[in-house]
Amino acid sequence: MSDYVVNTNASVPIMEEKKETSEATYMPDSLLPPTRNREAVSTKRLSRMDLQRAITDVKRFIENRLENDLNIIKHTTPLAFMIGTGVNDELDGSESKSAVRFTVPNKYIPRGIIPEDEKLKREPNPFKMECEVVQSLAKWKRIMLDRLGCNVGEGIYCDSTSIRKGYKGDVTHSAIADQWDFEIRIHEKDRTIETLKSFVQTLWNIIADCEDYILTKYPQIVLQGHPTALYRLPKDVTFITSEELHMMYPNLDVHDRESAIVDKYGAVFIMGMGWPMADGSAAEEVRSPGYDDWNLNGDIIVKHPLTEYRHELSSMGIRVNKDSLLSQLKHRGKLDEGNLDYQKAIINGKLPFSYGGGLGISRLLMLLLRTGHIGEVQVGVWHDAHYRQAMEAGLDIIPDRIVNV
Repeated sequence: MSDYVVNTNASVPIMEEKKETSEATYMPDSLLPPTRNREAVSTKRLSRMDLQRAITDVKRFIENRLENDLNIIKHTTPLAFMIGTGVNDELDGSESKSAVRFTVPNKYIPRGIIPEDEKLKREPNPFKMECEVVQSLAKWKRIMLDRLGCNVGEGIYCDSTSIRKGYKGDVTHSAIADQWDFEIRIHEKDRTIETLKSFVQTLWNIIADCEDYILTKYPQIVLQGHPTALYRLPKDVTFITSEELHMMYPNLDVHDRESAIVDKYGAVFIMGMGWPMADGSAAEEVRSPGYDDWNLNGDIIVKHPLTEYRHELSSMGIRVNKDSLLSQLKHRGKLDEGNLDYQKAIINGKLPFSYGGGLGISRLLMLLLRTGHIGEVQVGVWHDAHYRQAMEAGLDIIPDRIVNV
């Protein structure tokens, strides 16, 4: 086997030394910003206080534009759901990425430090609830559109936080996922690719305008004279289907072909996430069958100027109707889920047609504020070995504890 691999993230492919991950190394060094870009990380110039001010400014800008440009209002946000209703997001459906579960006893417990009463523990408890932490609000928001009586063109968004225990933390992945979850009511006749593209471009305009705003207010975010100082988001996002992307780079894996396409265009919306490729290859990304129509969904992905590889910002789509839901459940071998309350409501036509998605808060902050790690803009939960490796790379991770590494 060769000791070198082609770096498909660079504009001109170069050869990089292949570094194996040892037992003592938490993640491959290739996931960290290249050495040449580490001095350009904004935390080298922004004070910790100014970084927090910039984070607040980005959040205020985005929320104001979401409300004005998409005609949506901010709604209070749930943290947990009862198990067995079909409302929570099961992500890719694997056990490793299942929701964090807990029990709510719903009984009076004497105050103070007392020994556990075995008799009380054995007593029947008809009010006990089995619950799980929110993974996303994709389905719940659609219920809220109906509850609120939203008209076509109206909707809601939430500032949501979830626990994603199935993802290994690295430069762009955290067990704590935060996003602006939005949902808008549409007509059935508007369940089209044209509608999808229109919504995507509107959201992209907000993101691109926010970059202009924050770099004007905090010019020290970029390192003047460094090559990354010239990086700006394109004014338009490029649309491509997952099938077209697969045909363009048939010999690359998902991560590398997405890195290659954003290196070419800067920002893309990859449409059609969920169905396998025409040649039988796996889907670009495995999706839950219960919320997006796999023919009318996609992801906004950009090139991060410091890591130099693909950086996902948003997943969104037009939501399932009866036909697409049953088709997708059948494909995943989960037709039994059609008996869950949420899925039955769709099959029986009880919920409004809608478009929705999520815009990653920390992912967007990492991009716009030019940090080299998602942990520089959010409080995650990181292993000591992760802290050590990030600190050695000069990254300023916000700790969840007193870190002794």
